[in-house]
Amino acid sequence: MSGNNDGHGFDHIERVYELSMKLAAEEKADKQIVGLAALLHDVDDYKLFGDDNAENLTNARRIIEDNGVDAETAAKACDIISNMGYSKALKGIRPQTLEGQIVSDADMLDAIGANGIIRTLAYALERCRSGNHQIFDENIWPELKLTAEEYKKPDRQSDNFINHFFEKLLKLKNMMFTSAGRKEAEVRHKLMAGFLYEFFRENGCPKWIGYLSNYENSESL
Repeated sequence: MSGNNDGHGFDHIERVYELSMKLAAEEKADKQIVGLAALLHDVDDYKLFGDDNAENLTNARRIIEDNGVDAETAAKACDIISNMGYSKALKGIRPQTLEGQIVSDADMLDAIGANGIIRTLAYALERCRSGNHQIFDENIWPELKLTAEEYKKPDRQSDNFINHFFEKLLKLKNMMFTSAGRKEAEVRHKLMAGFLYEFFRENGCPKWIGYLSNYENSESL
């Protein structure tokens, strides 16, 4: 992951690991399983390595085998990775173990707040360079009820930097499992909402300010 510049680099892995270990200590979870899953959770991400890797965990299993991890720990870590992620959550697939819920919370926390904004922009800029993405179009509104298949489509019209907040990031605070995760998510969520408000104010988009306000009110119900 060291050469990745679109928000999925090793800096992201390190933050998720540290957050995971902190939550594991608070929740009295198995730190070895949590740590292993946190370190390997993105090495088969479909956005980076394709659907086959994501389904089979090709890289994760190779790394685990190369490092002599025992079979029980390996199976538990792979089960966590197989059941976490936003696109899987759209299908109703979520981690069932405490350790899995902790890594899921940590990964989603790093998708929001200040680091989340930076990561999302980095990903958007990488795609803009390839010519199939944009930062914002005030005439294209978010699609709030995307299926997993629709969400993953690379050519979806609504898929831009600003819309991504509404289509995913602002939803994540309500998807936390742990009490510590929920508390931290509230702080990071408020920062993102403030960023969006200022972005719309500076760019003279009163309709989008109203949209943000209505969105926040509906999400809080």
